[in-house]
Amino acid sequence: MSVWLLASCGSRWNPSPASPSTGNKLKNIFQSVAALGSAETKDQPTTAPAAAAGQPEDKAAFSTRCERETLAQAPTATAQVDSICSSRWDMVVATAPITDAILALAPAPGASFNPASAAGRLTTVRWAATPVTGQLKSGRLRDLDVGIISTPVSGATFSWFKNGEPIPFDVEEALKVRGATLSLIGCLSFGAAEGSRVYQVNTPGKAPFVLHVDFRSAAVASQSSDYGVTAGYGGQPPTLAALRKDGSEWTATCPQ
Repeated sequence: MSVWLLASCGSRWNPSPASPSTGNKLKNIFQSVAALGSAETKDQPTTAPAAAAGQPEDKAAFSTRCERETLAQAPTATAQVDSICSSRWDMVVATAPITDAILALAPAPGASFNPASAAGRLTTVRWAATPVTGQLKSGRLRDLDVGIISTPVSGATFSWFKNGEPIPFDVEEALKVRGATLSLIGCLSFGAAEGSRVYQVNTPGKAPFVLHVDFRSAAVASQSSDYGVTAGYGGQPPTLAALRKDGSEWTATCPQ
């Protein structure tokens, strides 16, 4: 069994009428995969190659890795690397509520996800009496909107946005700190401040899942920064061909 995880930071993922563009984007991805599934599985793998899970990291281990990776990309950043990695660690810590919830809901290998009982596993969420349209349950987790969904995939959504503020989350790094290994499936860029990423993730004790990240950072105070996460459990993860099915210019690598 595969688990889908879609993390959005940018065009906000919220299946309510307030955010149709991102919701439609993700819906189209799921529908493209469903339509292609039976044909593609005959000729090519529908999942990224499995990778061995990494080791959980504390702040010291994260900082060591962060500094190594940062200097590999920007060798002249020696004076700034400590500050860069300190800021990234703060983002990892801020993302912990999202990561906790995603991993709490993720089924073990061979198990299945039951959306009807999922809300009971997220005890820190304040669930509303009436869900948002398109969600089975809706609630709040700190400053995040949370939803349990059954279409276009069974799973959970987490979304955040604020005007004129930088995005405080980094779900990819937060999962790596938990020992997850991320394998890129596709990348869609709209400049440095906005884009999408899709990964397959291997995490100890969980079925493989897919991480979809959409991000948009505010350039000025009048603009909003948006971040969301959708974890979808079950079904086949997308191929790069499925992501491109709607004409979007997904690529196999991301700009550095």
